[in-house]
Amino acid sequence: SRCSFCSMHHPVGSHSEIIFTGSASLTSRSFDASMESLDHRGAVPCRGEDGGDRHRCMDFWESWCESLNEQRPNPKNLNKRAFPYLRARGGRKLFTWRCLMAGLLLCLACFSGAAADDEEEGGKSSDILEVMAWCKDVNDILDWSQVLRLAKTECQQDADDDEALRIQCSPGGLAAVVEGTRMILEESSARTFACANGLIFLLATSLAYARQALSEDEANRAHILLWQALQENFMLDASIWPVKTFDVLQLFDRTPGLLRSGSSREAVEQLSATKDVTIVVPRCPAALAQTIQTRFPGIKVIAGLRDPKKQPKGWMIVADTWDKPTGVMLNNMLQDVTTPYVFVVIGGALPEGLQDLQRLQSVLKQRRVMAAAGPVVSADKVYMDFCYQLKPWRYELRFDSIYRHSTIFDEKSAASVRGSWFREDALDMKEGPCKLCDTLPPTFMARTSTLKAVGFQPGLDGEWALLDMAMRAARTPMVEVDRRKDGSPDFLDPYGAPSYSGQPGRRLAPVSFALCPDVVSTESAELMVPHLLGRSDKPRTGVSPADAWFSEDPSKFGPFGGKGSQLKPSTQASLFMEANNLKNFIGPDGVKRHFGCTLDQTNCPVPNWVYRGWAVPPCCKETMRHLLFYIDDVFRDMGVRYIVTDGALLGSYKYGTMLDWDADVDLHIHSDDFDRLESEVQHRVRADGHYLRKHVNNVSWLLQANDHNYLLIELNKRQEHWDPDRVWKLPINGRLFPAMENAHLNISTWYGVSYLRHRLRHVPEWEEEHRPMFCSTPYHYNCVDESQVPSGKDCRHMGIC
Repeated sequence: SRCSFCSMHHPVGSHSEIIFTGSASLTSRSFDASMESLDHRGAVPCRGEDGGDRHRCMDFWESWCESLNEQRPNPKNLNKRAFPYLRARGGRKLFTWRCLMAGLLLCLACFSGAAADDEEEGGKSSDILEVMAWCKDVNDILDWSQVLRLAKTECQQDADDDEALRIQCSPGGLAAVVEGTRMILEESSARTFACANGLIFLLATSLAYARQALSEDEANRAHILLWQALQENFMLDASIWPVKTFDVLQLFDRTPGLLRSGSSREAVEQLSATKDVTIVVPRCPAALAQTIQTRFPGIKVIAGLRDPKKQPKGWMIVADTWDKPTGVMLNNMLQDVTTPYVFVVIGGALPEGLQDLQRLQSVLKQRRVMAAAGPVVSADKVYMDFCYQLKPWRYELRFDSIYRHSTIFDEKSAASVRGSWFREDALDMKEGPCKLCDTLPPTFMARTSTLKAVGFQPGLDGEWALLDMAMRAARTPMVEVDRRKDGSPDFLDPYGAPSYSGQPGRRLAPVSFALCPDVVSTESAELMVPHLLGRSDKPRTGVSPADAWFSEDPSKFGPFGGKGSQLKPSTQASLFMEANNLKNFIGPDGVKRHFGCTLDQTNCPVPNWVYRGWAVPPCCKETMRHLLFYIDDVFRDMGVRYIVTDGALLGSYKYGTMLDWDADVDLHIHSDDFDRLESEVQHRVRADGHYLRKHVNNVSWLLQANDHNYLLIELNKRQEHWDPDRVWKLPINGRLFPAMENAHLNISTWYGVSYLRHRLRHVPEWEEEHRPMFCSTPYHYNCVDESQVPSGKDCRHMGIC
């Protein structure tokens, strides 16, 4: 049936078999009878267009819930799978709880659905809030409206006796949450999800209250996905979802890290690359396969080959890897890796042999780093180490070659400033030092469990997938930070400041990658390809090797280029920038590449950034600046009198510029001149190539760059009287604009006397009392003063607001 909760089709009948594991709360007999009942009714869709279909389906689930309700699973026993699953014969396992969860959720809805409907209908929130914050009609494998109903009816908010997320879920509600989490975890290797708030609710609730029901791999993956969703949350703290940002951040502080505390300086004499390492190659041309066989005999290999008939002995072969993105292929291949370490080869660079793999193993065993690699030397002898700090800020990504930390393994040599230049024996047998970086070469070794947890963006290909993975790993808390006896941290965060605040529990820091110069990978002329981050020099030709990664031609990557329009380098570049909310890319080569908007395009979907508390994208900010300066010139030429108000006026008082998070500019047109907008100004604007339209309220006009660009300059007629002969001139972005005399009094009236305080939004006190919007979202831009409220801290607990 097409399930209400998962919005997917699953086969029911002769093509599937029912398999039960653990202690099932629903007996095989009652389940079979229920399925037979559903099948006799024609497998009606739970979301049928006519009310009859929905009611018939609900009748079925109500009867099923009656049998289930008597045996709701104990959350302490959730690790004993309480739900059966389906497995299609001859195919991959498909968990039946995708559909069974629909029944549980509909059952829960039966208990309190009417009250929830009244509450939702009574709210009359905007379409934006319904879609973005509540995830109404968001197209995912989950029906988020049912998840929200579950959150509201089965999980009590503000539970005073709870120290985790301050919520309390019923046993049945918690069981549904765990099953929803498992659906997300299984599907995340092949797709992304659009409802960040819903993800946060499911994942955080599972980790806080039912972690024992998840395997270690599931908990690690949930940890990563939860942090990523937190960055994408949409007004979570002001929404009706019961989980709030500050509590989730506290949860991370209590959560065990993926890389456990204490540097593991294990003996390395027993290292065995052939037993403990699997080589994974998403696209493996014949020449590369031959080199792997020669340099690494007897090692486990999972590879994508063009001709599966030429399968080397002992290899696991994956077909059609040139037709699919590297990201999804690596996610799938990693599921088949059973060794503790995995050696990933994206491209044609390889180290010399098994001894090099053992060196990388040794680094991973002795240091809390996620992955280790060596530099790459191309066939034309160019040395590339790929080691950079990532600098994402205000929609722009930069790369800094100055690393902050390094690690060394030869303590005797490290004790001397000069080293031991004239007395070093067997230098090639010693372990050299490593840089700690935010980025990786395309050939590297990683801890299998951690790489599975972080995963790759399914739609990204080649080195774009690698860079995306590195960005997420470098910004996700995974490493446990130890405290010294005096309570101070023994680890510094990526910005050189103590990352542990002294609060109870663990404090997690992002991971690093080790770049070790003594493990060199080389490329043959046949397998040499341009690299995205390989070179920072300016070739005499004037063409940067990285240009290939922004071009339309995949043939520049030789035997590693993918097929299809979605795998074109330029398409992949745009997908990477969109996935990471970036507009400008300044690579190691120093070339600035723009992915922003222009005045003649449909651009700047305002809710995507303004209601998340993010800064205005640079091209959108330039559009508003252009329109403000333009209409100021027009009004000066035509003698139309006006003053700036609202956010533009507030920005002038705070910074002398437009606010970083303001989505429009409000101007107050003098009442005697307002009618001239229709009789004169609109014709001038049209002649100049812009667009001016009347608002439906008849007391405003909206200036746009064009009829499909929705950034606005609002030209308003208001009741407040102001004297055009008594105006002040205030600075905004380097130009003086007219403002009401003593305008700070008006700002105080609109935003309160605390208008200079850095807040997520300035809202009326009566609204804030019920839906406070505090500065607790990591990486937000509205709470500008980081010295007052560090990113990710709740300003209430800092004593600021």
